[in-house]
Formats: sequence, C-alpha cells, structure tokens
Amino acid sequence: MAKVVPADTVRLAAKKRVPRREPGRTLFIFFCILPALLFLAVFLYYPIVETFRISQMKTSGLSDEVFVGLDNYRKLFADEEFLAGLRHVFSWAFWSIVIQLPLSFFIAFGLTYYSNRMSNTLRAIFYLANILPSAITAMLGKMVFAPNYGILVTIGKVLGWKWLASADFLGNPKFAFWSVFIIATWAYSGFYIIYFMARMEQIPRDLREAAELDGASALRYAWSIVLPDLNYAIRICAVLCTVGSLKLFDLPYLMTTGGPGYATSTLGISLYRHGFINWNYGKAAAIGVVIFILSLVFTILQFTFGKRKDE
Repeated sequence: MAKVVPADTVRLAAKKRVPRREPGRTLFIFFCILPALLFLAVFLYYPIVETFRISQMKTSGLSDEVFVGLDNYRKLFADEEFLAGLRHVFSWAFWSIVIQLPLSFFIAFGLTYYSNRMSNTLRAIFYLANILPSAITAMLGKMVFAPNYGILVTIGKVLGWKWLASADFLGNPKFAFWSVFIIATWAYSGFYIIYFMARMEQIPRDLREAAELDGASALRYAWSIVLPDLNYAIRICAVLCTVGSLKLFDLPYLMTTGGPGYATSTLGISLYRHGFINWNYGKAAAIGVVIFILSLVFTILQFTFGKRKDE
C-alpha cells in the first residue's frame, strides 16, 4: 500500500524547490532598463504632457503664457483651414485603406505566387520609392502633374488631347487632392508590399500544394488561405495608414503647400502654419493634441474590433 504524504509536507517541499531571488537582482534589472525609461521620459512622455499644457495657453513661444483653458480648441473648430484638414485626413485614411492596401496585397501576392528570377528585382523597384526623400518624391510628382511642362500635359499635347494638354492638376481644387494621393500611393505602397511579401513567404508550401491538388485557382488560394493568414498584418497596415494620414505633412506641403485654397490641407500643414508662420503655439499645440487623441482612438478601435473578429 502506497504511503500517504501529508499535504503540509508537499507544500513545504514545493516552497523549497522555488528558487529564491538573488539579493540585488531587482535593483540590477531596474538599472538595466533605467536608460530606456529616461529616454522615453525625456523625448516622449514629457513632450506629450507639455503639448497638453501649452494647448491651454495663449503664447507665441517667446511671449508670456496666458491661460485660456479650452479656448484654443473652440477656435479650432471654427477655423476653416483646420476643418478642411480634418476632412482631408479622414478621406486620405479611408482611400489609403481602400486603395493602397488592396493594391499592395495583390502586387505582393503576384510576386510571391508567380515567383521567378525577376521577383527580387521587382521587389527592390517597388520599395525604391519608399526610401526616396519626400522632397525628391514631391519633385517627381510635380514633374508629372505640373501645367505647361508636366509629363501628362506633354502627352496630351503630343496626342492632341486638348483637355489633357490644358489641364492644371495641382492648381485645380477638383484634381489637386487626387494628384497628391496618386504620388503618395506610388511612394508609400512599397512598404506594404514588402511587409505582405514577408508574411506570405512564411505560409507553409504544403498549403499551396494542397490547394493546387484540389484544383484551387490562384484567386481562390489568395482568398481562402493567404488573406485569412494575413489578417493581423492587414490590421497593422490599416493602423499605419490611419495614423500616417493623421500626421501627413511633407508630401502635400512640398507639392501644393496645402492649396489651392485648402484643397490639399492636412492637420500637419495647419499645425505648421499656426505654430511656425503665425506664431500661435497654443493653437498649434491644440492641433497636436487632436492628432494624438485621434491616432490613439483609431488604433484602439481597429485592434478592438479586429480582436473580436478573430474570436
């Protein structure tokens, strides 16, 4: 008959087997992460807190600060430029998700599914636009859409298409937004293509072979196997599209300076004008707070709804 061991004896033995934490170990770990904590505190958390504080002040950055509470926010929502920028960043985020992500997915799928010797070369070509400085990207964009000497206008003159030869894509409010967006799609899609390709290459080869044995077409394989597997990657890219749209500044400013009128204005351009041209730091900081809150809200929403869908 087996000997019964008292429960107290078992618990005492279990406690003895648990390794004791060495003296000073916690202090050592704290000092290891201290540089990172200091870096984040100085360059991330303090600027965020300071931006919230300045957004409640009336100041030029050099003058004395006068507390105005939420008055800067109230004035923002009566500011035509800010409201135009707010509409444009929402529109930009929507069309980025609807156009850029599907386009990047199908290009990445094509380069992965029909892999050959040219795949790596094409991958580099697509990513090249992403590593170009924004100034060069904007200059190339203006060469395409500029009136009189732009590539599209020149093509219109050669082909005898008067509507194209006389078009002013960057000076017409109806076309300016889409002209900048097309260049941005070319410039930014390279990152998403590489990101999707990296994830697609991790899908087991056996799944593709099984799908082919079942007679699945490339489109069916993409819809039933690749797309569900890329669910999290697509969610990450959607967050990047949204946050990037809210912070958008360089490309629209370099191509059109936000014009004509406010046709291509963004929150970033509005912040720049209020802060560095009009010297209204309080209002500029309020725009920064709006960008921060919107980015945080959209990120939480996208991951929350994405998680529920996964469950």
